[in-house]
Amino acid sequence: MTFLECVNRILRKVAILRGDTDPITTFSDVQHNASLNIAIVAVQDELTRLVADRLIPYERKTSGTITTVAGTRTYSLASDFIRFYGVAHLYTSSANRQLYEYPGGLEALQLQIFTYATDTGDPSAWYWEPTTTKQIGLFQVPQSSNTVYSYEYEGSVLVSSSTDTMPFHNNEENYMFSDIAARRFKFMWEDTKNELDLQAVLDKDTTYNSSKATLMALIKGRNRSRNYANQYL
Repeated sequence: MTFLECVNRILRKVAILRGDTDPITTFSDVQHNASLNIAIVAVQDELTRLVADRLIPYERKTSGTITTVAGTRTYSLASDFIRFYGVAHLYTSSANRQLYEYPGGLEALQLQIFTYATDTGDPSAWYWEPTTTKQIGLFQVPQSSNTVYSYEYEGSVLVSSSTDTMPFHNNEENYMFSDIAARRFKFMWEDTKNELDLQAVLDKDTTYNSSKATLMALIKGRNRSRNYANQYL
């Protein structure tokens, strides 16, 4: 399902598009401009919340790498980087070793090792470098070039173009996501004065919560547990 198809499904579910109304073919559609743009925002907002909840398998990427340059302390992560996947670490196959985050991060490093920014050697840890992009620093500062560190991460799955593919595995998941986004659309569309605490309303909405629970069950790809109490062997 494309982003455009998802928006059309939402507009049909809320009865803005009916049998005698042609579906939207472009995001510059004039006839349904107001409802179209609210539907776009609803989809993007719901996707962002699912990403925050770590529910979308599409997020996982295994292709992240940094390559050391002698004397260079900080390195940029992938442009679509959101966060590390699983336990945050770097791996170098040349030495078959992993680097983990320095305990306490940069603030602890500054207090414990005054010369952290200039000490050179084989890196033993990494830390977040606060700046305008996603970057990490290595401690110690690499003394040699061309050592490759790989990492797995969660990449952005946000859609923006009408032809972008929705980040789900099958139509069952696509349709359930459309249900969730349609509920967000409904309250955004009806609340023209922005007086609602939108998320508070959605959190209490049974249709929204039921659709989200169904989507979560579909994404997990395994049967739900039928046990609801402690088991004693």
